[in-house]
Amino acid sequence: MAKIQGTCEEFCPDGEIKMRVRERIIHFFELKNGQKNVPGILVKEFTRSAADVKMPKREDMRTVQCLTRTVEYLLKEIVMDTRMPYRMAYDFIFDRLRAVRREIVIQMLDAQQTAKLLEPIVMFLAYSRYRLCAEPIDMFDAKICNQHLQECLTGVLCCYKTFDEDETASSPTIRDLQRRCFIESVYQVFNLGCPESLERGLTLPEHVRQDPTFKLSFQMSLSYHQGNLYRVLLAMPKLPHILCALAATKLQIIRRRILQMFTHAYNKQFNVPGSYLLRVMLIGSPEHLTQQCRHYGLEVSKELEREPVLCSRSVFKNPEETKLLYIPGVGNVPKAVLFNKSNFINSAETIKEQHEPFVDSKLKKVYLPEVLLLKKFT
Repeated sequence: MAKIQGTCEEFCPDGEIKMRVRERIIHFFELKNGQKNVPGILVKEFTRSAADVKMPKREDMRTVQCLTRTVEYLLKEIVMDTRMPYRMAYDFIFDRLRAVRREIVIQMLDAQQTAKLLEPIVMFLAYSRYRLCAEPIDMFDAKICNQHLQECLTGVLCCYKTFDEDETASSPTIRDLQRRCFIESVYQVFNLGCPESLERGLTLPEHVRQDPTFKLSFQMSLSYHQGNLYRVLLAMPKLPHILCALAATKLQIIRRRILQMFTHAYNKQFNVPGSYLLRVMLIGSPEHLTQQCRHYGLEVSKELEREPVLCSRSVFKNPEETKLLYIPGVGNVPKAVLFNKSNFINSAETIKEQHEPFVDSKLKKVYLPEVLLLKKFT
């Protein structure tokens, strides 16, 4: 198949603009100042390939420079537009970025061009995966987001492989190296504990393996593979912004596994202090801990504690004999949780992901477009 090189320098080809204005197919974010049926900046829509559709013309395909400007426009202007809920901005950006990805394939762009276009898309999908994790499935489908994130990651990693195998390629810049290290870290965190990701991590160039962020991400993935969930949770808050957010989408699975492990370790033998569980499971509120335990059928004492204390079963038999205690800055914490293998509800669905305070505090400190466009890494 002959290679097509786009010539369009606008976000949307002229033919599509005329058709969409005529048919009034204009998205809210493409309206001028929100005025009904008044077109502003239109961005090319994603359309599926079909057997009876002719090959796109050169004038309908955007140049590499235009594709780059399109990605920057979407991740600078639209992602920061607060006139509508973020999920609407996500749907719009997601569709327009799919159109960019389609043109990458049709034009058969080289590895250098492809990587620079796909890297910000990876960041956008990783951020949105956390930002919209609490939305109902009819508003946001996490599986579709995961699928596209994995596809984009795979595409970028293939480009990196091409770089490593090309002996004639020019030396990468410091910014290129930083971008690669961060994307490699995203791959490790997204595929936590996966043998393929760990194998890749061991074969990467030295400069990537020695990068502090990648080392932390790789060690975290290795700990997950080994079943050392405490080390995973210990490393999670140390990750920078988007990596921390992406890792937090795995938290509910990790918390469930920890509770399952504790039902074997402490089965009918000990009552585990609530304050200890708050720290170990990275839970920010006592109410959240109580919800977690009761969801899986574990018994929580109605009494409260101020400091970690190993409680006896008498707490449950005679709760009125136990004094009410309090943790400053945290609140009333369940005194203890009784772990019993027979009580754990293995058939219970894993609790849906939610926003975590330690992640939100990191994201509030960054300017999102800089992070998504990989201009700031910490």
